[in-house]
Amino acid sequence: MKRQLVPMFLRLLLLAVFLPVTARGVLVQVTSYKKSRTTQNGPVRCALDTANKTISSSSLEDCSLNCTRDDSCTGFNIKNATTCDMYNYKPKITFLDAGCVFYQV
Repeated sequence: MKRQLVPMFLRLLLLAVFLPVTARGVLVQVTSYKKSRTTQNGPVRCALDTANKTISSSSLEDCSLNCTRDDSCTGFNIKNATTCDMYNYKPKITFLDAGCVFYQV
């Protein structure tokens, strides 16, 4: 019976897929957020429901990092690049607002 060898690049690919990504010994969780829209190419929406938490923030990165650190966070609003509303549920009421964008997981 012949032993089949798995090519080295395939072994590396499998290791990359199945090993957890770490940075300085800490597990890194990757989460993707997308802008909420009425349709795929429609206008960007903003959540109007009551937020679970509001923080002062000046960037998308700050808001997404805070949401990623909260296990129950499902999305967030960025309002006029100064505040970030965090949601632990999918908001039901959205509206068009040029100064606000809702990002969801």
